[in-house]
Amino acid sequence: MGLITGSWSGIPNLAITILLGMLVICISAFLAEKHGKEKAPYIMVGVMVGLQMMVSFTSSKNCSLMMNNQDFFIIAGSLMYPILACGDDYLNEFYGKDIAKCSVKSQLITRILSTLYLIWLIHLPCPTGDTENYTMFATLMNVVPRVTVASIIATYIGGIMNVNIFSKIKEKTDGKMLWLRTFISTAIGLLFNIVLFTLLAFVGVKSISQMVQMILISVVIRIFTAFIEIAFLYVMRVMNNKLNKTKTEA
Repeated sequence: MGLITGSWSGIPNLAITILLGMLVICISAFLAEKHGKEKAPYIMVGVMVGLQMMVSFTSSKNCSLMMNNQDFFIIAGSLMYPILACGDDYLNEFYGKDIAKCSVKSQLITRILSTLYLIWLIHLPCPTGDTENYTMFATLMNVVPRVTVASIIATYIGGIMNVNIFSKIKEKTDGKMLWLRTFISTAIGLLFNIVLFTLLAFVGVKSISQMVQMILISVVIRIFTAFIEIAFLYVMRVMNNKLNKTKTEA
């Protein structure tokens, strides 16, 4: 079941999911900038940590994306990765590599601790005669150890790669060609992320064709979000320039 169904339902479902995620980053960045340059990076790091926690709650959710009557399998949590990359690139572009790396490391720490705490909460005893609630919660918030560990490792390594590549290209191009560093860093970082995650989580569990499908659909997501992210960063650059100009005139 899904909000949108049909032989090509995968495309609108995928597009809306990504657009909603990007909207969260856009609104967060806009509101953060309203609080000033000193506070904005701290607010955004907090937002990124919160979004990373959502991965913990969606890693056990399997999604079906139907395209031309072909059923593609994907983990819901993996749809968060391009959104996280967008937020980290925003921090990297406007506040530097160190802040962006701090964001990735903060996400790692929060993800590990929140997952352990979630496991504890799942196994707390339930009231006598209310086992149905316990079972429903345990099923809904199920933590699959192998998938969770694979997700944590892939997200961290992919995130660090994204930050380093973005920063390196920015340095080599003297801060020019924003579109180039955004596209290349996002493509490489997230491609490495999905390949590593798929291999760690599903080798021996899913068939080769299913894993290839996951990687291919994720590549489509990365390409789609890369272009949206480029537009977002250029808009944020214009907004930042206007804010800096206003402060200078004041």
